[in-house]
Amino acid sequence: MDSLAEEVVQMDVDLMTAKLLSQWDWRGVGDFASFSYDRPHDRRARSGQRKLSKAKMSSKRRMKASEREKLRMRSLAEALHQLRDYLPPVYSRKGQPLTKIQTLKYTIEYIKELSDILSQK
Repeated sequence: MDSLAEEVVQMDVDLMTAKLLSQWDWRGVGDFASFSYDRPHDRRARSGQRKLSKAKMSSKRRMKASEREKLRMRSLAEALHQLRDYLPPVYSRKGQPLTKIQTLKYTIEYIKELSDILSQK
């Protein structure tokens, strides 16, 4: 536990050092008047008070966006299903459909194999 506390203190020191060095005028004159020695989490707490809340999306607009996303996902799922149908049975697992990434990887592998066959002829 002590080592964790030491790491946190070291990180705070590193953050303050980095901020100090980033504000240093390397031509000889430093501007420290605006430098704050606050801890990082203190700054975040204060800045959170000043943030403006986002404008809420109307429920009708949100429903339309959700519907578009559902249609997009259905379209993607259908395309992957068709792609799985084109793959030879060697690539499929017994009783389990391929995942999206497996489908794409096996499709790339299959295309490369077909390209190799065509280039040999």
